[in-house]
Amino acid sequence: MPGAALPSGGAADRSLESRLKWLMFGRLAVAVVGIFVTLLTQPFSGTGLPPHYTLLAACLLNLVYLFAARAGLPFRPLAVVQLVLDVVLIGVLAYLTGIDRFFAFLFFATVIASAMLVGLRMAVAMASCASIVLAAISTLYFLATSAEGGLRLPFVDAGIVEAYASRRAFVLPYLFFFALSLHVVALLAGRLTAEVRRVRILNDEILQNMAGGVLAADRFGEIQFINSQASKLLGIGEPDTVRGRQIDRVLPPPVAQLLHRATRSEGRVADEFHLNGAPVRVAVSCLAEGEGGPLRGTVAILSDLSLRTQMEEMTRRADRFKALLEMSASMAHEIRNPLASIRGAAQELETSKLPHEDDRQLLKVVIRESDRLDQIISEFLDYASDRPMDMGLFDVAEVLRETGLLLEARRDPRVKIHREFPRSMLCRGSPDKLKQVFLNLGLNAIDACTQDGGSGSLTIRCAPARGSETDPREGVLVEFADTGCGVPRENLGRVFDPFFTTKPHGVGMGLAIARKIVQAHGGEITMESEVGKGARLKVWLPL
Repeated sequence: MPGAALPSGGAADRSLESRLKWLMFGRLAVAVVGIFVTLLTQPFSGTGLPPHYTLLAACLLNLVYLFAARAGLPFRPLAVVQLVLDVVLIGVLAYLTGIDRFFAFLFFATVIASAMLVGLRMAVAMASCASIVLAAISTLYFLATSAEGGLRLPFVDAGIVEAYASRRAFVLPYLFFFALSLHVVALLAGRLTAEVRRVRILNDEILQNMAGGVLAADRFGEIQFINSQASKLLGIGEPDTVRGRQIDRVLPPPVAQLLHRATRSEGRVADEFHLNGAPVRVAVSCLAEGEGGPLRGTVAILSDLSLRTQMEEMTRRADRFKALLEMSASMAHEIRNPLASIRGAAQELETSKLPHEDDRQLLKVVIRESDRLDQIISEFLDYASDRPMDMGLFDVAEVLRETGLLLEARRDPRVKIHREFPRSMLCRGSPDKLKQVFLNLGLNAIDACTQDGGSGSLTIRCAPARGSETDPREGVLVEFADTGCGVPRENLGRVFDPFFTTKPHGVGMGLAIARKIVQAHGGEITMESEVGKGARLKVWLPL
């Protein structure tokens, strides 16, 4: 009966539920043994109430507790009620048999159970209640034996009262040391229980929050622990639903067979499986009591290999991309040499006296397109190059001031340039490369403002700023905000791709090179834009 299942709740409820089971089982065992012992060994003259009636009442109360728990009553109040009634029942037994008989020592069990079920304060409270109950019983016995015609104790055997009268001098020190022992046991049990709970909670938190899955089974193949990550990888539902069940009925067959294999070999085995469409590595170790001792169980560690597979795929793609870049750079160099020869020949023909004007115009087209191809190749080689940058400490504000002067020299009079940055702001990086980035962003903004004969303004800002939520480092945020034509929403995700451009004569490498330079500094570059309202490019650089 006491081993029946109780309603389950959270982790704390499950722990209290288990301890309540043991309390009810222990109470039933003590009551049954006590009934047999009192029936066989306790002599009575027939004038008192036999104590086995009280023990029988304890058995009946145990049934009531069980039904109350199965009805879904809260575990903690139920535990407090049981402990209080246990003190009352033990007090009745001590009253019927004497305070110095073996039933009084059951108070120690109640105090220890109070510490395990509720805590230190409850254990001290139960120790105090037990001491008060014993003192009250002793007072009644003292009044019953103090003089002729003293207080008559109902339900108490006359022989027990007479035995008490011969030991009255012993009672006071007995009560003092008994009460002291109860409180010492309460303090020690409370502290020990609190420490065990703290260590257990810490271990549970560590195991539950591990990135890998953890599963533990006893030597009979019954699951004793499983964290949420393991249940997710195995696809077997919530951990609460599988605890206490056999591994063959819960786990996928390959994993269950691996655990059985580890049990037979009493060693460490590992294998990789595809579970729920994901690669998972399962490593199983056996637990034994000491070196060469009997097997206690098995522990399985489950590792999700999806990230490793993705990293391997990314590495292969990066290697292919690197090889493609190297091949493209070689081809660009090979194209550049004959292109220079073509341009030189066209220039020579242009300077000669050609009979037709159309021929001279065609040569100008050849020279102009040759220059354009050379620019594209130069920018591509710059993008594909992997040369390390010359990093150092520099003033971002000074670089922005120089960029502003260059933009002022090139700007259209229809565009106003505003500067909003401090006098000085130090950062580590390559000032020449970052000036290239800032100048490119500024020229793009001016082109956006003057497109289709329009006008507008460009604002350059610089201020300290932290990175994203995933990268909360200190840094510098540089903004180029214009009031130009803006970028359509569908193009925002492509503006930093190589060779993507919305300009009639653009190459599409400027923002791609800018992103590469910023990322080489460990920073980020983003764009916010709305058609007809302008664009805002943000460059964040870590300090």
